[in-house]
Amino acid sequence: MADSPQAEILPSIEILSEMYPPQGGGDGRVALGDRLVDAGRGAPDGAWVPSQWGERVRDFGDRRRKPLMRLLGGVQAYRQRQARRDAGIGVERLPFALFEVDTSQPSNNFRVRFDAAYDWEFPDRAEVLWSKIGGKGPAETIPIESSVDYQDIRVAIEVGGKRFSATTELPLRFIDPTVVGNTGGMGDMVLTTKTLMMDGDSFQLTQVLRNQLPTGSARNGRGNGHTSMEPGFVARYSWSEKTMIHNELKLWFPLGGDPDFSGPVLRYGFGLANVLYDSDSVAVIPTLEFVGWSVLSGQKTVGLLQVQDIDGENIFNIYPGVRMVRDTGGGAGVFEFGISGGTSVSTSHWYESLMRMELRWTF
Repeated sequence: MADSPQAEILPSIEILSEMYPPQGGGDGRVALGDRLVDAGRGAPDGAWVPSQWGERVRDFGDRRRKPLMRLLGGVQAYRQRQARRDAGIGVERLPFALFEVDTSQPSNNFRVRFDAAYDWEFPDRAEVLWSKIGGKGPAETIPIESSVDYQDIRVAIEVGGKRFSATTELPLRFIDPTVVGNTGGMGDMVLTTKTLMMDGDSFQLTQVLRNQLPTGSARNGRGNGHTSMEPGFVARYSWSEKTMIHNELKLWFPLGGDPDFSGPVLRYGFGLANVLYDSDSVAVIPTLEFVGWSVLSGQKTVGLLQVQDIDGENIFNIYPGVRMVRDTGGGAGVFEFGISGGTSVSTSHWYESLMRMELRWTF
C-alpha cells in the first residue's frame, strides 16, 4: 500500500547542503543534479512532490496484482462449479450405503435382501442360529450336524421420520444341512427401532433396539426357538463430502433360551463408504466393512452327546461391496441395487462365506 504523502519525511535543506555543497552561482541555491533548490525557502520543485511517487507505486502494484487476482478468481470459480456438480445423489445416499453395519439415520424405505451363507459351523453355538441340538433344535444325528448352509429372502419395511423409525422384517429361510434333511419356510421375524440421539454436521449417534421373535420352526432349524434382544448404538462420521465412516456396538442376548446353552454375544463393526461416481440421478458407492463378534458365554455341540463350554470365542469377518443408486425423479423415489460378500478371517466363524444381493426403494 502507498504511504500517505503527509507521512513522508522530506529531505531538509541542511542535509541537502551537506550532500551537495553550493557551487558557483552565489545566488543562494543548491544544485541537485540538473536542478536547483532555493536555499532560503528550502522548498523542493515539482520533481520532489511525493504524490507522484505514490501514484507510481500504486500503478506498479496494480500491474503486479491483477494477474494474480485473475488467477485466484478463476480457481475460486472452478471450485464452486465443481462443488455444484459433485453434490449429487451419491452424496445424499452415503448414510445408507453399507450392508452389514446398521445405518444411524432413520428413514422410510422398502428392502428385499437375498443372503446365501455357506458352512455355518456348530449351528447351535450359544443358540444364535439353532436351538440346542437334541433339545428344542433338530434331533441328534450320527454323525452330529456340524455345518449348515442356508439361504434367506428377507423383506423389510422401515417407516418413520428424521429422528425415529420402526422396521418390520419378515424372512423366508431355506436350510441345507450336511446330515439333517433340507427344509424351507418362515424364519424368525425381526422388529427394530431407531432413535436419533445426536445429530451434528459431521457426526450422528443413534440408539438401536433389535428384537427377534421365534416365528420360525426351531425343530426344523428355521429359527432358534426363543425371543432375543439386541440393543446398541450406531454412529457415523463424515470424513469428507464423499467419504463416510460408520460404526456400531451391540449386545445380543437370548430371552427364554436354554439357560446353560444360550449365551450373550457382543457385536462391533466398522465400515467405510465412498462415492466413486456421482451425478444428479446416478451414483456408484463402493463399501468396505469389518464386523466382529465375541461369544461371551454359552455352549456348543461338538459331537454325539458331547457339549463344549464357550468362554470368549471371537469371530471376525470382512465385507466388500458396491451399491448403485438411481433416482428416477418421479413418484417411485430412489432405487438402489447392491452386491456384497463376506468372508471369515478368524479361526472361529459363523459362516465361512456369505453372498448378498439387495434391492431397496426409498420413499
